[in-house]
Amino acid sequence: MAETFKKAIAAGFAIGIGAVIYISCENKTVGALLFTVGLFAVCAFGMNLFTGKIGYVLANKNKPNCLLIWLGNLLGASGGMALARIAKPSLHTAARSMMEAKMSLSYAYVPILAFFCGALMYLAVENYRANPHGFGKVTGLFLCVSVFILCGFEHSIADMCYAALAVESVSEALSYMAFLIVVSVFNGIGALTVRWLTVKKEG
Repeated sequence: MAETFKKAIAAGFAIGIGAVIYISCENKTVGALLFTVGLFAVCAFGMNLFTGKIGYVLANKNKPNCLLIWLGNLLGASGGMALARIAKPSLHTAARSMMEAKMSLSYAYVPILAFFCGALMYLAVENYRANPHGFGKVTGLFLCVSVFILCGFEHSIADMCYAALAVESVSEALSYMAFLIVVSVFNGIGALTVRWLTVKKEG
């Protein structure tokens, strides 16, 4: 359990690096491509990312502890972004604009945007796991991650990073947390749906 949590903290920190890259790039297409460094690190070093593990939570074996992973991701993302916010105060302003736009979305739309992101994340991770070719593994990561960002789909762990950079009050933190929970749930539903549609029952 301790190892699972440690790897989850590392994954949250890795996605945070991707979030900082994205915010720092004036060209958002370039930023979306470079954001992939976060998921690449997660997959290459065996870290535990909620959106990468939730698709396997109903598998017959090796079921991940997704609640523990989510909490570890939150700690890693928040801690990393607290440091980044100190070193680069301009990130706060950019992240506030992003979170204002996200919080202005209708709650009828947020589940849909999160569902599509969860589907893409499952495809990215499953391709990395199953593809026998190194080039194919990495290409899948770049395609799925850049597509979900450019489409404006909602990724719960990336949103943790933006929220940590943007937050200014307790009430705001609570609003962000409610948003993150909705996004997390529908990230999971998206991932599980794609797995159900594409994978035969194990065993």
